[in-house]
Amino acid sequence: MSVTSPLGLAAGRDSRGPLQAILWLKGRFGPRLSFGLRLATSVCLTLSITYFLELPNSFWAATTAAIVCQPSFGASLQKGRFRIIGTLTGALVMVALLGLFAQQRDLLILGLALFCGFCGFAAVALQGFAAYAAALAGITATIIFTDTLSDPTDAFFLSLIRVSEIGIGIGAATFVMLVTDPGLAGRQLSGLLARIADQMAAGFVASMASEAETDAMRAARREIVHSLAPLNAAIGAAVSGSARCHARRGNLHAAREALVASLVSWRTIGHHPGRISGDDTAATRAALGRLLAPLGAGSVARDPAGIRAASRHVLAELRAMEGGAAIDALLRGAARDLATFLVLAADALLMLRGQSADPQPARRPRLVIDDPLFGLLAAFRAFAAVLAVSAFAIASGWSNGGFAIVFTAVATLIFVARDDLAPALAWDNALGTSLMAVVAGALYFGLLPALTTFPALLVVLFLLFAALGFMQAGTWHPIVFLAMSISALPMLGVGNPPSYDAAAYLNLCLAIIAGNLVGVLFFAALPVPGPTLRMRRFIGRSLRELRREMRRPTASRPSAWSRRLERRLEAIPAQASLADAGALLSLLAVGEAVIRLKRARLDPDRRRLASEGLSALAAADLQGARGHFEALAAMRDANDLTAEIAVIVDAIDGQPGLLASGAVPSAQT
Repeated sequence: MSVTSPLGLAAGRDSRGPLQAILWLKGRFGPRLSFGLRLATSVCLTLSITYFLELPNSFWAATTAAIVCQPSFGASLQKGRFRIIGTLTGALVMVALLGLFAQQRDLLILGLALFCGFCGFAAVALQGFAAYAAALAGITATIIFTDTLSDPTDAFFLSLIRVSEIGIGIGAATFVMLVTDPGLAGRQLSGLLARIADQMAAGFVASMASEAETDAMRAARREIVHSLAPLNAAIGAAVSGSARCHARRGNLHAAREALVASLVSWRTIGHHPGRISGDDTAATRAALGRLLAPLGAGSVARDPAGIRAASRHVLAELRAMEGGAAIDALLRGAARDLATFLVLAADALLMLRGQSADPQPARRPRLVIDDPLFGLLAAFRAFAAVLAVSAFAIASGWSNGGFAIVFTAVATLIFVARDDLAPALAWDNALGTSLMAVVAGALYFGLLPALTTFPALLVVLFLLFAALGFMQAGTWHPIVFLAMSISALPMLGVGNPPSYDAAAYLNLCLAIIAGNLVGVLFFAALPVPGPTLRMRRFIGRSLRELRREMRRPTASRPSAWSRRLERRLEAIPAQASLADAGALLSLLAVGEAVIRLKRARLDPDRRRLASEGLSALAAADLQGARGHFEALAAMRDANDLTAEIAVIVDAIDGQPGLLASGAVPSAQT
């Protein structure tokens, strides 16, 4: 009989006592302690550099280091690069506004608020760390604005000083991270991609071999859909943190694009009530199930080279299969998409591990906006909040009102890209600054005045930020501790030289807390659209775009359609149902089939039937459209269109409500 120790270790004959406890503690808390030490080192190194250079407000540089240094190493590097872009953009815009409206305070405030609104829109419209850069541009503009409230004529000089301080913080934090833990971003991406590939192969093969898809299969597919956004972020982090990954980024993006295509194909084979002329797929599904079985049983993580070879063999076998009914062509195309994804995923994993892999061309990413309404709402929220606080600070002559403006911008801009989590994160941010006011007050009045040397100050700050970093790397409300680390140095007034004034401290804390609370208030007044509304708009916009595509005289580029739907798949809320995720995948599949059908080289008769069928489908005449596509499939030499026709007819039969009005049946996925 064994018992459990307070640490959760098995206490018995097999226990090794203190050694096992130490190993358990290292595995449980080692990464968190490592991040805490990295954060503290970054902040203290930045302060040392700024004190040596005798910069006036060194706390902005050290605060930048605290923001740049994040628990995810790759994300930190990527954010550092984008923070430079955002900082320079915000500084240049603010200098331009000060040059234009130096003597017109009202227009200057309006221009600042409009720019913050534009940054709010960009933070929602852009993806990944580019959204972060947009938010930082607005925050930087407010910082420079507050610095120049007393004397706008020194705007350029003050902007140069502030950008220099921020650049020092970015550089110091990046240096510390590169020295302490290189290669983590690549390892994180490798683990995530391998897990997704194994889940995709196993789920796809199970769906191919089963007569009816189960809820567990649908849930597994939705889980992979929810992994698209983290995969994008991990790819960006790895590309930013490694020269090899940057040079071979085409492999990573190709694997991600193939993942989306195989998701659509998995959806197609799992949900196929539509049949053309009573096609029976049992024999084809059985044959493809046997062909794909080694891929589902294997593991990309353990043997990427073996899975790549097996997938290439599957592709060769699929190329040798020709003819058959339309549904057979659809199933073969789906199997081809899975094998292609596994080849590219295995290549990407081999590249991440430093082994040989076939290079893929890199493509320039294009801007895709999933829904402009969400960006416009974020823009108006940031505009109204910054305008209100700026007007109040100027009108009341609030000595520390500038800090209220800065932290209002932080609260309304930095979290907007997190969708429905943004209000809760803004509240955690306000709670963190309030807690930091208490902690900083104890240090400010009880400990810091007794310090007489700079090394002693560094020791205190090192211990403070190591503790905050340890908590920030945990799972319990990390934004609370992030807010504490961001607001710590401004509250403590760590400048060059430092000064201690009780009234100034209380006024400063009030300004910082008030700015964050204003952000929370505006999130309550202009709430983020809920997951149900977002999904309804995603599906409605996708259906309208699909109908426009059907009516177009010429076909769009397939990549343009795919990017729009992929962007919405990445933005699917965690609360979305299985049916919602399935509806977007279905619309993506139908749109791709429509574009391929319109781009095919057809004779006049087949072109007429295809055009009439698409027109009927765009007008929600589903039976008329089905008749035209059946006639098209029955024509001689229509084998090159069988897969496209099968996808469209399958959607007409399986989800008529979706194609007619955008309705998503709760019982289907």
